[in-house]
Amino acid sequence: MTTPSSTLLRQLFPAWEFFDVARLPPTLQLRLLFGNGTTSPWDPVIRPAPRRWWHVVFNPAGTQTLAAQTLVERWYTELVELGERSAACRESLALVTALAENALASNALAPSVGYDGWQLRLVVTDDEDGAMDVVFESDCLMRPDARGTS
Repeated sequence: MTTPSSTLLRQLFPAWEFFDVARLPPTLQLRLLFGNGTTSPWDPVIRPAPRRWWHVVFNPAGTQTLAAQTLVERWYTELVELGERSAACRESLALVTALAENALASNALAPSVGYDGWQLRLVVTDDEDGAMDVVFESDCLMRPDARGTS
């Protein structure tokens, strides 16, 4: 029999099944491709910003990191549910590619010269054994500063 007090208790305390569903988020990685056929190691595109005590109130870098990770998770969901050829998935891929290009341009992920192209991949890590599953790997993408030149 359901009573008002039992209903209130169920609302105040979460169901334990909720915690079993949580898993590691997908990771967006990139690597540089060099003309001699070598590649750099895969590096994460989204890196957490250092935190200070005032970031509890004002944290624009953390908000930007959270938005970028949400974009990657949305792309992963569309890949799994709709497939790589869906319009929504292609649009999300374009946004994620722009996110990675921005990381190449603004961070120290790439030297200013010396690489010919880069690759992007999406990785999901299994919580149980830590095995990495590559969900998507792009073809060679051109350097952002090399576009429009012949």
